[in-house]
Amino acid sequence: MGVSVLALFTSLLVAGNANAGYKIGDDETNLTVGGLLQFQAALTENGAPNADSFGTEMYLRRMRLMFSGQLNKWVNFFVETDNPNFGKNGDYSVNTFIQDAYLELNLHEAVQVDFGMLLVPFSHHGTQGATSLLGIDYQSALLKYPINSGKVWRDYGIMVRGMPFGKWFEYRVGIFNGVRGNTTAKDAATADGVAFQEQTDPRNPNDQPRVAGRLVFNVFDAEGGAGVAGMFTDGLYIKKDGAQTVSTKRVLSIGGSFDLQNDLNVTWAPALVPPAEPGGVPQRRVEDAKVYYALSGDVFWDQPFGPNNIMSVNGQVNYFYFEHGDNSTGRLWASGTTGMGIMSELGFRYDAFQPVVIFDWFNATKNPSGATEDKGDLLGIHGGLNYYLLAHNTTFKVQFGAEYRDGVSDPVLMGLFQAQLLY
Repeated sequence: MGVSVLALFTSLLVAGNANAGYKIGDDETNLTVGGLLQFQAALTENGAPNADSFGTEMYLRRMRLMFSGQLNKWVNFFVETDNPNFGKNGDYSVNTFIQDAYLELNLHEAVQVDFGMLLVPFSHHGTQGATSLLGIDYQSALLKYPINSGKVWRDYGIMVRGMPFGKWFEYRVGIFNGVRGNTTAKDAATADGVAFQEQTDPRNPNDQPRVAGRLVFNVFDAEGGAGVAGMFTDGLYIKKDGAQTVSTKRVLSIGGSFDLQNDLNVTWAPALVPPAEPGGVPQRRVEDAKVYYALSGDVFWDQPFGPNNIMSVNGQVNYFYFEHGDNSTGRLWASGTTGMGIMSELGFRYDAFQPVVIFDWFNATKNPSGATEDKGDLLGIHGGLNYYLLAHNTTFKVQFGAEYRDGVSDPVLMGLFQAQLLY
């Protein structure tokens, strides 16, 4: 049994020298079947009262099956499952779900139309695939999408994308479900015990759609394009070329994105509405509902140099602003944290080795009284080393850092290790 498992693992490593997945068919009609396995180990400083001790956790960060291909030159498709965090904190319950599933009409290099469960086109970091991140994982604390607006940054909708002027510009714009409110009444009570009823979810009562879009200017080689390879951006563009790991692109992209939906930032009325009939229950009503919107700007670069592009400097800076309304009081719907933040990372690669540095910052807005609202604040600094045994097909990463959250003066120290097999 052990020998057969070892042989299987060895065969996967050998297969990693080629592109991920096993392709069936020809250039006109084909299906590619692949998979992703990410093992992760974490060492994290415990909170009070044991702040000087560290806890350990080992689990499968991601397990995915991936199916992509085309029926002909006009029709592409992609379906992907995931089972994230399997075994984390002792949780072995089955949590396999569909994460991506879409049909794409490739009408022209300037027009691709995607239908299905799609990655929302917001920021460079938000459109990256998990298999090619520069850091061990997403800086998810910087992507503060509305609660219940999708699953794992995906949403159901229709998106049009393409490059109308060759490689120079790429656009993405889509209409999505977003948040769908629930007008069903639920029981609640005030702090002094007065019972009343309110809507389960008062946001977007008219079921208006979510709209998101992105525009990118490519200075050198292009990111994006038709098919799966163009849908997801990378954190590093490399391949295994014989005994060397080399860059495949020279990229400098400048992008801007937006995300918005009406009536998500809800303010409750200050007073309860008395019951209409004797013995009835008071009602809490919505006083105001304003548009949710988010903006981002980003610069991504991947600059190769040296013989055969064996070295590269790469990284990115993403700026975010989220307008979720002021949720610092109990009278407002807590749909997210309003504020601004920066996600940044930098790496230097020599062959298969790459040290990286990551800096994250988010500042939550002030509450109406003018006092600083620390909840949602973040300051994180991380450093690590990546080893690309077979480019992105087999990688090993180690990362250490400290994070200050919610205005706490003492940082939380942590260390992470990840092993990835992409087949």
